[in-house]
Amino acid sequence: MAAFYFDVGGVLIPDQFAPDNAINVFRELGQRYRFNPDAAHSTYTKLQPSLDLGAISLADLCAAMGIEQHAFERDWLAMHPLNKEVIKVIERLLVDGHSVGLATNFCRRLLDSLIGSTRGLAAVVVCCSSDIGVTKPSTEFYRRASDMMGSNEVVFIDDRRVNVNAARSFGWTAIEAADGWLARFKDTYFTHAP
Repeated sequence: MAAFYFDVGGVLIPDQFAPDNAINVFRELGQRYRFNPDAAHSTYTKLQPSLDLGAISLADLCAAMGIEQHAFERDWLAMHPLNKEVIKVIERLLVDGHSVGLATNFCRRLLDSLIGSTRGLAAVVVCCSSDIGVTKPSTEFYRRASDMMGSNEVVFIDDRRVNVNAARSFGWTAIEAADGWLARFKDTYFTHAP
């Protein structure tokens, strides 16, 4: 039986995390908290790789940007709602007996907040780059994720082609989260009505 891994940014959270979207988030937060959004975004862009690897914490990032962490977490999460249809798919896969996880380069602190506030995510396996010290698209990330899942038969959904191609090279079935992917996924993996 196949196991399933979903990416967070761009799949679970439909925002594509494109540079234009990120700067707009910082502009909104900058207006709210009266800080320079361009400087904060520049700091974020510079420090994000270290955050992804777990070399710095969200507290470190917020301090470097001059943003109070609790307010940043609350507002950032409110600006990035989860895709409810993807949550329903995850819940259905779990009910059908599949192992399901999140495979992500996402900030662990924000990820924990998402999981804690979303009932459907309580039972998922989490392979987070900041926990394991390697990021997608490295082969080591996919090896560790397979080990955590306890399966090499994995279907992986990600919005970034480089990650999808790396997962395929590793031997996973990989789906690029692009237009219409969710309907195609349901047609392929849900053979009976809920």
